[in-house]
Amino acid sequence: MSSGQTLDYLESLMPEIASLFHPRYATWLLKAALPLAILGLAITGFMLLKATRAVTPPVATQEKAWRVSAIEIAPGRSIPNLLLYGTVEAPQKAEIRAAINADVAKVEIREGQTVAAGDLLVKLDDRDYTLIVRQREADLQEIEAQIASEQTRHAANRNALSREKALLELTKRAVTRAQNLNNRKMISASALDEALQAVEKQALSLNTRQLEVDDHTARLTQLEARRARAKALRDQARLDLRRVTITAPFAGRVVQTPVAPGNRVRSGDLLLEIYPVGELEIRAQIPFRALPAVRAALAMHRSLPAKAIVDEQPITARLDRLGGETGQRNGGLDGLFQVAEGAQWLVPGRVLTLSMDLPLEENVVALPFEALYGLDRIYRLEDARMAALTIERVGEQRNDNGQVQVLVRSPELAAGDRIITTQLPNAITGLKVEVQE
Repeated sequence: MSSGQTLDYLESLMPEIASLFHPRYATWLLKAALPLAILGLAITGFMLLKATRAVTPPVATQEKAWRVSAIEIAPGRSIPNLLLYGTVEAPQKAEIRAAINADVAKVEIREGQTVAAGDLLVKLDDRDYTLIVRQREADLQEIEAQIASEQTRHAANRNALSREKALLELTKRAVTRAQNLNNRKMISASALDEALQAVEKQALSLNTRQLEVDDHTARLTQLEARRARAKALRDQARLDLRRVTITAPFAGRVVQTPVAPGNRVRSGDLLLEIYPVGELEIRAQIPFRALPAVRAALAMHRSLPAKAIVDEQPITARLDRLGGETGQRNGGLDGLFQVAEGAQWLVPGRVLTLSMDLPLEENVVALPFEALYGLDRIYRLEDARMAALTIERVGEQRNDNGQVQVLVRSPELAAGDRIITTQLPNAITGLKVEVQE
């Protein structure tokens, strides 16, 4: 019987029950018995439903397994790569300036043009300096003539000197004869005086000629000094004349040409800038953590090659030396690389990414960066669970596909170990994982 049918049945009995009692208590009895009957029926229905319900077996709690990727490792020998950011520099860049004051006649090159050693770059007006050269050559010829005249004069003086000496001897013998004749009263005293006077004149003439001969060396030295000065002035004029033609001191590329035909330039004015293409260098900062290995390699004269790609062209270089100083906020020391191949594709100021090879490392493992947690932690797969390992980060390396991998080392790593290569935010030792094949 349903609760509704029961309720209808009790209501049908109400008049009979009410007739059994006094009318005063009939209404009160009906109000008290009806709720109790409903509550009893509800309890009876609940117990009946509980007794007839379906029995569900308890559900067992299962631990979640995180799906990850893993690779099998084999420690071995590898060459680490160091990724650097460098700037191309031209340490041998030359600033060619005017050595004379002149007008610019021709400018044969333009900015960015490549020239060979000896190529004409700039031509200055040479008319003034051509005239100066002629004047200096004429001055030198004049002095050369004076020297030749002095040599001839000296030869004549030496010849005359011998004659002057012979004449003096003759006049002396004449005086001796005059004295003998005067003693014998054969000539007058005035005749003797004239003979003595001839001797004195001849002696004076001989002294003058001797002075001319003796002074030859000093006069010749003066003339030779004047000739040397005249040669220097002539050579200086010729040098200035050659300076009107400016040629390339080496094979290189022109940086700038701030002059044009018709400009007046003074000594020291900039004519052009040029740098040798084959002498370019790349300056890149090497981190402090890599400096010990780099210094050791340089001390042992080991080559540390580097590669770069510029405008889809390969560039090869090698580390030549380390810089002399570093800034307070720098994270490393500058390394200077000499460009071996591909210098024609570079220009000073160009920024490029450089991959440098470090010395060979033993017993290292190449892993993708996804396997690295923090700076020095990886996870090994052990019985389907993660186990943390502390490693030493040796460097980086690019695989055959061009992907960058990190090289690590740890005495706990062995061949055949499987390293987890999936980044999990909740990674912890003991975490259950499932390898996704």
